[in-house]
Amino acid sequence: MADNNLILEIRDLRKYFPIVGGLLGRQVGLVRAVDGVSFSIRRGETLGLVGESGCGKSTTGRAILLLHQPTSGEVVFEGQDLTLLPTEELRKLRVKMQMIFQDPYASLNPRHSVQKIVGEPLMINGLMKPGSPELRARVAEMLQLVGLDPFYMRRFPHEFSGGQRQRIGIARALSINPSFIICDEPISALDVSIQAQVVNLLQDLQDQLGLTYLFIAHDLSMVKHISHRIAVMYLGKIMELTDRNELFNNPLHPYTQSLISAVPFPDPKLERKRRRFILKGDPPSPANPPRGCVFHTRCPLAVEECYTIEPEFHEIQPDHYIACHLADEKGSSKIPEKTVLAAELA
Repeated sequence: MADNNLILEIRDLRKYFPIVGGLLGRQVGLVRAVDGVSFSIRRGETLGLVGESGCGKSTTGRAILLLHQPTSGEVVFEGQDLTLLPTEELRKLRVKMQMIFQDPYASLNPRHSVQKIVGEPLMINGLMKPGSPELRARVAEMLQLVGLDPFYMRRFPHEFSGGQRQRIGIARALSINPSFIICDEPISALDVSIQAQVVNLLQDLQDQLGLTYLFIAHDLSMVKHISHRIAVMYLGKIMELTDRNELFNNPLHPYTQSLISAVPFPDPKLERKRRRFILKGDPPSPANPPRGCVFHTRCPLAVEECYTIEPEFHEIQPDHYIACHLADEKGSSKIPEKTVLAAELA
């Protein structure tokens, strides 16, 4: 029976990019950017998606919106599989789905005024006519909503700071009243002093408009602040997914523990006493992922089955999912206590 509270369900999503080489330009391999990802997002919540650079986070977001056509899998939005819809039906449904891009300097057309940038989705979808009073009023409303003065709608992107440009990008995404927004590292290109302002703005807009977010980022502390649940991604696969507090208080996957271990602790005395889980080496290439568990090449706790058998991504506790051979059915980790839980103090 379908859960009406779910706005998005991703089932075994895969996105492979061909590697072309040789004089004849033949395909010589595949980059497995997203390799069997499954998760769901409840209406009105924020799911954080974290992981190292190159693990497939942004590709996952773009594949959900079909900006990258998925190689296989299902993207079910409000009960409809987007990958099976005809073009016209897909265009109508995608009005409800928008994206806030990572780089506010690259995502805004430098030749367009703010009025045209924010109003463009309305014009493309035939909701308002170019140059109409209704369009100008809607753009002014959106700018006010994100904390910008509508007086500046005739200005161009180069006349604004990075934080202001990102607000313009947010206003553009909100202009057609979407219900679901993918935030693709929306704060990574901003000054630290501005990041908190943008995150607080996104939270206020979520409360005010009832939005649902997929929030992609590197900063675990910021992801914990804004997210209700967090998914940890590594080499195209989800390693662990659970409630934000559960993830920080009871991380079961060794990779999750290593990420949390890298978050600095604000108290110097406690920081010195913390046990660490430091990984060695670099992630393997997604063009040639290892057999078995993709994390075994960097995991100091890998056992024999990790090298040959891929762990199943399954629910080990209520709403706590993991892909690891070291976690038993009772929901506890087989990792020796002395090895380290990153947030644990000696």
